[in-house]
Amino acid sequence: MKYFFYQLKKYPLAIVGITVLLLWIVVAMFGPVLVNYTHTAMDSNHQMTAPGLYGHLLGTDNMGRDILARIVYGSRSILTVALMTSIFSTILGVLLGFVAGYFSGKVDAAFLRAMDILMAIPPLVLSMVVLGILGDSSIITLTLIVSIAFIPATARVSRGVLLTEKNQEYVSSARIRGESHLYIMFVEILPNTTGPIIVEATARFAYSIMMVASLGFLGVGLQPPTPDWGMMVIENKSIISQAPWAVLFPALAIASLVIAISIFSDFVSKVLIHER
Repeated sequence: MKYFFYQLKKYPLAIVGITVLLLWIVVAMFGPVLVNYTHTAMDSNHQMTAPGLYGHLLGTDNMGRDILARIVYGSRSILTVALMTSIFSTILGVLLGFVAGYFSGKVDAAFLRAMDILMAIPPLVLSMVVLGILGDSSIITLTLIVSIAFIPATARVSRGVLLTEKNQEYVSSARIRGESHLYIMFVEILPNTTGPIIVEATARFAYSIMMVASLGFLGVGLQPPTPDWGMMVIENKSIISQAPWAVLFPALAIASLVIAISIFSDFVSKVLIHER
């Protein structure tokens, strides 16, 4: 813990990233209680109202909906999908990567070919195609599809770190003791590979934010009435000359969250690599 705070002093930019990330988490948890409007409320008398200290702090869109309320409520959905995507893709990626790397041979060869095929398809394209076929963009469906799209990269990283540990003496000792393969993989090896895996998971968190926002911008992400930052940008693109705030503020929300998580991921990488 002392080293963690020492690194924070050494990399002051990390303090900014962590602060912004924590701010968005607080907004997602408690923001809806603090805003005066809901994300679905429409005010026909205040369409495209400019930001002001009284009334609509960040202005309204072409339907008279409060921009601040929609950003606040949207933070819940985008953080939920991104966090669950990061967790699911990491768990499944570690499981596949560890099994392939541990058993090697035909299992590993089949794994590598399958991952090569999946990685040849950009995650955004894969997600768009599957979501288009299913016709369902609920939070659960979106989380599962984006998780599957990210599994190949996470699995390859997991396989790589397992291969570096596979021939260590403590693994050989576990084999001599007669420990099971599952025990060796997930009790002996996994604790010694958490650093790179955590770094990969935090990176996937940032990628998930961009993926969800991109899918929303392309019209296949979270659908109304669920607020989506990417959808907010595309919905108000036609009025950008009359109400630029309707596009600017959701875009800034996406950028600030992605940059904050990227800074945090970079900081975690520095800390864990040093400790290892």
